[in-house]
Amino acid sequence: MLPNHEYCRDAVLALVQLPGLDSRSPSDRPARVLDYGCGAAQIVKALRAAGVDAYGADVFYDGGSHFRALEHDELFTSGIVRRMESDRTDFDGNTFDVVFSNQVLEHVPDLDQVLGEMHRILKPGGVVLSLFPDRSVWREGHCGIPFLHRFPKRSRLRMSYALMMRSIGFGYFKEGRTRREWSRNFCEWLDNWTYYRSLTDIHQGFSRHFTDVQHMEDEYLAFRLRRSPLASLAQASQTPVVRPLARYIVRRNMGLVFTATKPLEN
Repeated sequence: MLPNHEYCRDAVLALVQLPGLDSRSPSDRPARVLDYGCGAAQIVKALRAAGVDAYGADVFYDGGSHFRALEHDELFTSGIVRRMESDRTDFDGNTFDVVFSNQVLEHVPDLDQVLGEMHRILKPGGVVLSLFPDRSVWREGHCGIPFLHRFPKRSRLRMSYALMMRSIGFGYFKEGRTRREWSRNFCEWLDNWTYYRSLTDIHQGFSRHFTDVQHMEDEYLAFRLRRSPLASLAQASQTPVVRPLARYIVRRNMGLVFTATKPLEN
């Protein structure tokens, strides 16, 4: 599994142990969770293997669809993984204890609509876990070009900058295309399929639907450090003195990692 997949699996496993979540799930059924924007459903499979009642949903959009890998999979044919229409699932309201998304929300044109859907399908007191980049991230993570996402969409300057950076060695997935083709294709992909927002806009959007936003970028860094030659630094990254720096490092290099809670209803 990719590191982000492992982190989501472990974070969700920790979340479903929260006393509030356990009390809302019948004693004979594990907590129910949804991977919103599940892609090829690797995390769904890992959670189900760990005993969690996990489901997935995805629009399987043209910018990065995994539908062919799933259309004949038992997860899809049995309804565990489902196709969404216009960012809305067909699950009933108040269904899930946890809804999580991994590198998904930077691809949705209407964030408020998606957050409203997450709110609808979460149980009162349920938790949403989100990992995704905001506009302040330094490196555009899909193509590997620093700051390319900050240029205006469909601008000639973005294309020229991408070509220059590609020419000096930056970029991912470079095989099979000329430098100009690669630059043009990635700029068109960013224009069509990404919507980078400021941290302020993201916080305001979540505050309309959820409460108690808790940033966890330091925990994410500790997770990654424990799986690296720098494992000895993992514990230090979560100390009060170092935590602000750890969060800054993750936000600038990967993006945001945080939870929020659906308010309890009377």
